[in-house]
Amino acid sequence: MSRVAVLVVAFLLLTRPAPTDAQMYRWIDERGVAHFSDGIDSVPENYRATAVPLGLRNAPPSPSAPAGTGAPASGAGSTEIRFVKGQAIVVNATINGGTLVRLMLDTGADRTVINPRALAAAGVSLTQGQAGQIRGATGTANVQSAVLDSLEIGGAKVSRLLVIAHDIEHGTLDGLLGRDFLDQFRVSIDSDSGVATLAPKKP
Repeated sequence: MSRVAVLVVAFLLLTRPAPTDAQMYRWIDERGVAHFSDGIDSVPENYRATAVPLGLRNAPPSPSAPAGTGAPASGAGSTEIRFVKGQAIVVNATINGGTLVRLMLDTGADRTVINPRALAAAGVSLTQGQAGQIRGATGTANVQSAVLDSLEIGGAKVSRLLVIAHDIEHGTLDGLLGRDFLDQFRVSIDSDSGVATLAPKKP
């Protein structure tokens, strides 16, 4: 799997329930890939001793959040993703039905992250008042969020998804596909066959 240096910040997102005021943690897996999780309980047990708190907290959603700034995402459709065993799962996703981006599927990432340049190419505006800061090995970075009308992977589509606008600094990728998208589906990954499947959740 390619080594990816990833920096992610927590925002007021409604797409995945999190513990109230949950601390964000950064942890590195055995392949050297950085992951970010809401709360220490979300970090795999064998990585908890080395997980680093980022000083960021994921606040609970407000029941009166304005439309377009945190409306729950909705998923529909299904798709199969082919990948090479032992390598990163990279998907071709479409923003707002028109702009193609390459994202690494990361079940350890709570949030979907997309390069600001890719968002600009799709005509997506950054959300005012949703900026934040993250701390990484190279210092502190300012980041913002953006609301997508839709994010599609094959036949799988999520509408009204609030994503983080940030460059993960990987030359061939435009970002990460996180659990805020994946949790809208039943996800199965068959490593031996090299097939990941996203299917609608049963009512």
